[in-house]
Amino acid sequence: MKIALFADLHGRILLSFKLIERLERERNIKIDLILQCGDLGAFPNPSKLDKATLRHARREPSELGFYHHFTKKNKKVEQVLDKVEATMYAVRGNHEDHEFLNNLEGKSVESSFPIDIYEKIRVCKTGHLQTFQKDTTELNWIGIGRVGSRKISQKQQEKYIQPYEMDALNKLHSQKSKKQIDLLISHDSALHFTTKDFGMQQIRDFLTRHKPLYHFFGHTGQPFSLLEDENKFTQSCKIKELEFENDGSLAKNSFVVLDWKTNTDFDLEVISDKWINEYTNHSWEYL
Repeated sequence: MKIALFADLHGRILLSFKLIERLERERNIKIDLILQCGDLGAFPNPSKLDKATLRHARREPSELGFYHHFTKKNKKVEQVLDKVEATMYAVRGNHEDHEFLNNLEGKSVESSFPIDIYEKIRVCKTGHLQTFQKDTTELNWIGIGRVGSRKISQKQQEKYIQPYEMDALNKLHSQKSKKQIDLLISHDSALHFTTKDFGMQQIRDFLTRHKPLYHFFGHTGQPFSLLEDENKFTQSCKIKELEFENDGSLAKNSFVVLDWKTNTDFDLEVISDKWINEYTNHSWEYL
């Protein structure tokens, strides 16, 4: 089982699928699952952009990728998606249209829910077990979306983890699941992991209790890193945001693949093939 992983896409969702398709073609492999660590940029209505996203979108139109590519059908987009069998599972970031996501989540009885016109992108409900199986290989993961706040007055704001999500995590903690949780996918980092007083307490609690093999996250703006968590077991991986550098080149270390055979046999690779250099802010839409 091969899992592609991305952190903050900020609208560059189609680009991520193009990178997967190219990797599959170049190496003659198949990606089975795509996991994404929040700030997908799920804004189906440009009038709902938050101030930061609006500011970036004026300079970089790809920030509006969800609106342009995933809200109405487009033959060129379909051609790319048809070549990639895998579905993307994301968590909420702090830069999303949460009203839009709340509406979809409220209608869903499943652990994840589709958000695009192709049903190629699903958002994981915080604290709900997600399972993917290929042949006899199984992968179990939990998603924790949004970001943490230690200011009581801010906790009800949509970008911060919500009370119902905390309740779902508490319920998970109290259950005695027979399934090993292999991965944690989140937007924020664990509290104090990258910087003192930065991060989410609920992520710290989860890592302490459940000790997944990997924790993948984004949000911090820091470079790629792979470090052992303070629980002395989990490998915590900060994936670089999928963005363009000042010279127009694609940021390095922003595309990661986990080759998962069993929970004792796996390998993590940062994709750095030469062909990635072809994907710049001016060229990627035409490749």
